[in-house]
Amino acid sequence: MIGISKYLWPLLGLVATVQSAALVKVLYDRDRLIKSGEEIVLPVKPVDPRDIFRGEYVILGYDLSSIRQPGPAPEIANLSRGSTVYVRLGKGADGNWTVSGVSADAPKLSPDERVLKGQVINVWSAQDKRDVVLNVRYGIESYFVPEGTGRVLEEKVRDHKIEAIVAVGGDGEAALKGLVIDGERHVDPPLL
Repeated sequence: MIGISKYLWPLLGLVATVQSAALVKVLYDRDRLIKSGEEIVLPVKPVDPRDIFRGEYVILGYDLSSIRQPGPAPEIANLSRGSTVYVRLGKGADGNWTVSGVSADAPKLSPDERVLKGQVINVWSAQDKRDVVLNVRYGIESYFVPEGTGRVLEEKVRDHKIEAIVAVGGDGEAALKGLVIDGERHVDPPLL
């Protein structure tokens, strides 16, 4: 009994230190991405806006969350649920970022392209295999809001008056940095 208690407290202290270090690492990585990632602004579209268990937040949908590829698309059709996918973005003449390519591996980018790393939710193809649709989650779909402000933001999302400010790392990791609401920029304070 004495031998167990001799190691119990140091072992519990070690476990607590490792768990704390893992939590700090997650927060540090997210904060570093938000501070140093290249910023892009994406238009959002409304998605089911309420969840009674997770508090008040707004779910943001993006055009690049559902990617339709006409014709045979083996690079997409071979992906499966849970796969990592890299979505290349190019800036159009209207200033909006749109999908310029999809691949299972990290692509080489031209200077005017960016890449988002996502996880495949599902892949759907028509019976004639003419169209393939890939649904992707990037981790930038939820935006927590102060109590009582969610409904107002939902209406603005429906009216297309909101854009998302996204920090993008060189490896494609993305973090939601803030929103542009009615042309006014609202950036969340840094985590650390």
